[in-house]
Amino acid sequence: MKSDKQIISERQKKTSIKGTVGEYQTIADYTRQGYWVAKAVDPACPFDIVIVDKNGKIQLIDIKTNTYRKNKKGKSLKDKPKGSYKINRSPTKQQKKLGIKLMMVDYD
Repeated sequence: MKSDKQIISERQKKTSIKGTVGEYQTIADYTRQGYWVAKAVDPACPFDIVIVDKNGKIQLIDIKTNTYRKNKKGKSLKDKPKGSYKINRSPTKQQKKLGIKLMMVDYD
């Protein structure tokens, strides 16, 4: 029998898939632009990727998938255009200290 901690909900799976797709789309985009890209392997790492340009400038990036509210104070937003009520993200104290840039991506 599985414990509660081992059961992953369908919502969590979808969220994880969106995050993974967003990360790899971003990696592909930076690679096409001529950057060298390395992916963090530690799940507790405060950034997802490191990008380096041809001049050696290094940037640490945490990739976040944009999310949108489905309702606002009890009102349905289904008739509103996507992005009407985007949930804003901000870097953690550690990310600010390390100069980590947040990269927001949309999952289509």
